[in-house]
Amino acid sequence: MKPSAFPYIAGVLMVISGFTHAIFWAITGDSWEGPLSIRKPVLFGISTGVTLISLGWIWLKLRPAGYDKWLSPLLAASLLIEVGLITLQYWRGEASHFNHHSQINLLTDRTITVLIVIASIAILDIARRCFHFIEAEPSMKLAIRAGMGFLLVSCGLGFFILFYGEYLASRGESPTKFGAAGVMKFPHGITIHAVQYLPLMVGAMHWLNIRQTHQTRAVKYATASLAMFLLFSLWQTFNGLARFDISMVGGVLIASA
Repeated sequence: MKPSAFPYIAGVLMVISGFTHAIFWAITGDSWEGPLSIRKPVLFGISTGVTLISLGWIWLKLRPAGYDKWLSPLLAASLLIEVGLITLQYWRGEASHFNHHSQINLLTDRTITVLIVIASIAILDIARRCFHFIEAEPSMKLAIRAGMGFLLVSCGLGFFILFYGEYLASRGESPTKFGAAGVMKFPHGITIHAVQYLPLMVGAMHWLNIRQTHQTRAVKYATASLAMFLLFSLWQTFNGLARFDISMVGGVLIASA
């Protein structure tokens, strides 16, 4: 079985799970907000599943490595089990993160963290290989490399959310806020899917027969715009501001994007 097959299969299963929970939410009107809401199995299922499918597609463009035969299933299994545990916690009526109220909840929380570490190491290796060799046209190369770079930034921010959130929870404070109203998941989610929409943009331009030089220029502009939007989200969050409580500096950053 090709290394890309494992991420494809696991990713499709997660997307199906996410959409199934979305249908359940539409029928039942279950809560969308809060640590016990159905939002987590929906968003984690779809978002992680789509990301894993994209990584499988990128794997096909890399120079094969001997360790792919175990790295690929390890990445797929770690993310599939992570999303599975998050989904299981929803059905148990328990929060999946920052939940230390019982031994099983603490074990689940710690297991999710370990699985994220494993997946992030695998993603880091894929990104490293992308910058050495990738079989694609110049515009697609740039799109994939920029997308993987943004994905690594998102992973780093995810770890910050985990560890700083644990610190806040230990003090009896909300683990999801920075300062008065900063939403820590805001910058984490801004560019996590650049690895999908930048290559999709290139695919659309290729379908429209746009010249390669124009495609590459468009990807550069899109990457710069995403970087500015990321800076805006970081400014808002780490100044304790809500998403739309835009300061003068935040306004300049988002206008630049």
